[in-house]
Amino acid sequence: MRYEPYEDEYIAAQTMTDEELLEYFMYRIVEMDEVWGLKDGSQWITRQVEGRETQPFWPYKRYADDAAAGEWQGFKAVPESLECFIYQTLNKLAKQGVLVEIMPRKSAAGCLISPQRLFNFLESMKESRDFVLDD
Repeated sequence: MRYEPYEDEYIAAQTMTDEELLEYFMYRIVEMDEVWGLKDGSQWITRQVEGRETQPFWPYKRYADDAAAGEWQGFKAVPESLECFIYQTLNKLAKQGVLVEIMPRKSAAGCLISPQRLFNFLESMKESRDFVLDD
């Protein structure tokens, strides 16, 4: 199992569409069995995007480490198990009305998705080992 993105996929991620980011993120977190976020001490970071509170996540430490610059300077990349992410974090974010922001880019926000929708996608993916993004 590899723990870093291939260089070509790392470069390509900066120009992926939201749908491509979502698909890439889901496949990689299932493959790696973990999700990466940024923490300031014991608190996961959140931010405002399009007037909504979001919590950003990445599939690899390298992406999260890269994001720990600029406005997030000094934050630490921290992993979370996929199981904890699916069954605890997404539930908590749904109750708080916080959107998941997948892989924010240097030049733009990441893919915004409701925790409930992401939960449904990941549950379907885990059950079938494949998924479709259409509702």
